[in-house]
Amino acid sequence: MQIKTVPYQLLVFAFLIGLAASPVSAQTPYDADFWEEAAQICEQVQLFTDRSIYAVDETIQFVADHTVSGPIGENPWSSVLYVELIAPTGKPLAQGKYLLSGGRAEGTLHIPTESLTGNYYLKSYTRWMRNNDPGSFSYTALKIINPYRSEVVVNTDAGSTPDGVARVPYKEGILECITGSVSYQGGEEVVLLVKGASTGYQNQLRFCVTVVPAGAVDLSGGQYVHTPVEEEGSFRVKFLPDLGSGVSISGTVVGSDQKPVPYATLHFSLLGEIPDFFATISDENGRFVLTTPAGISKNMEFFVTPEQEEGRGLEVRIDQEYDSRTVTFPGEYFRLSDDEMEVARKIALNMQLSKAFMPRDPSMENPAVDQFSEGKRIPFYGTRVNRLLIDDYVRLPNLEEVFINLVPELQFYKKRGENRIRFLSNNNSIGVYNPLIMIDHISVFDHQALLALSPEKVERIDLINEIYLKGNVAFGGVLAIYSRRGDMAGIDLPKGSYFFDYQSFHPEVSTKEPLPLLDGRVPDTRNTLFWAGDLLLEQGGQMEIPFRAPAVSGKYVVLVRGVSPSGEVFSASTQFSVE
Repeated sequence: MQIKTVPYQLLVFAFLIGLAASPVSAQTPYDADFWEEAAQICEQVQLFTDRSIYAVDETIQFVADHTVSGPIGENPWSSVLYVELIAPTGKPLAQGKYLLSGGRAEGTLHIPTESLTGNYYLKSYTRWMRNNDPGSFSYTALKIINPYRSEVVVNTDAGSTPDGVARVPYKEGILECITGSVSYQGGEEVVLLVKGASTGYQNQLRFCVTVVPAGAVDLSGGQYVHTPVEEEGSFRVKFLPDLGSGVSISGTVVGSDQKPVPYATLHFSLLGEIPDFFATISDENGRFVLTTPAGISKNMEFFVTPEQEEGRGLEVRIDQEYDSRTVTFPGEYFRLSDDEMEVARKIALNMQLSKAFMPRDPSMENPAVDQFSEGKRIPFYGTRVNRLLIDDYVRLPNLEEVFINLVPELQFYKKRGENRIRFLSNNNSIGVYNPLIMIDHISVFDHQALLALSPEKVERIDLINEIYLKGNVAFGGVLAIYSRRGDMAGIDLPKGSYFFDYQSFHPEVSTKEPLPLLDGRVPDTRNTLFWAGDLLLEQGGQMEIPFRAPAVSGKYVVLVRGVSPSGEVFSASTQFSVE
């Protein structure tokens, strides 16, 4: 499993592109000398959901269009979109991370059962956008119904919140959508035709299509447009963009005086079924950034420890995964029009019927397959190692005796009166670097305690007596010890170390429900009849999109939305009825 360190990679891909000619002498993108030019790199997100009204326990389907401008040339920028379902107070109810590819991200987010009825927002942004005011983020308004509880979520600032926060208007006339008929029978196939509506349409257009009951999606406009607070000098590089196909972990190393510590070596262990290890060195500002492995769609458990320096008392502070700052939303109390009230009632009823008649099949939830699963038994350092199985030899009193008698690649020396371990190798430079010594994939630095361990607690020992590179850190060999019980053989954890959980990409969840039987024995509980998040219409072309009409009579709306190459948010809509 390959894990990459990011700071130098980002410096090459981002700031040295277009900034190399700048007469600055800083060595890291966190330096203030870069900020004026870095502020020119701007990102925008336009997010579209399948509906505007939901019930608890439902899944929001969305697609996001991501654009970036500024001095980055053709080089990649943010590769992860952060999406949160938040209350008007800014409190998050659900959160997820989604891969950005080709300027698009698709995903789903489940609405928790305990959510109260009320106004909510889907907040989306990238790590780079966190360097600006949160008013630059995307905020899509939603209404959520909880049929199990009578309480309504209240915006505590509603009485004093200023009105007039604008919404992104939809531009019509770019695309046209037409159904073959204005009326259908339940279960009949509907064919939607999407085509260019004007001669000004000159480029490929990417768009999404949603088909829902009339009133379930807002046709008048999109997300809220806040005016970011632009104070002189307010922009500063706190967060570098995610790069590659994993999510980033960043933070700062501080000493006992709470000041940043430059050039500290950090060890991170990824625990679980597929353990891994990576290392990095903090920059001259005490900052670090790492990219986690690709192909993981679940929460990850990490263990982090700094290599302690004499009298420094190093502490690793991990940045928050999500942005916790809030913005001012319109002071609107929760209200439903008569039409929305009827739609909300049907949505809540269908949600409950769906749980009763069509319980979700666990096989429909499809977490992304971990691409490393086939090699889960291969340690991160590979298989070209010298391996010692303890049970193959006579039992010795401690690991020091094991090393002396059975591991000639190791040598002992005294430092401040205690035994230390180093590797012997044909490469004389190996002694320049500290060895990487681990028990159960966790780094240990107390060599004296390690040497005193009982071999009865150890299963095997792997060794690499060559210089080993991991990220931007070089080690003078690898000594990996595996205990019989996975308990680190009882050795104490290093100072300044701790465990922490970190979210990876949100699992892909199928929201497609089986079509109801036409004999009426199973009700049609679909609140979203059809959703396609990423469609592409070629210049001068047209597209036919088939779907099944619902079994329930009523009026339904088709809404097509997207972002044009010039940045305009366009839409087209049509309606049909089911008799």
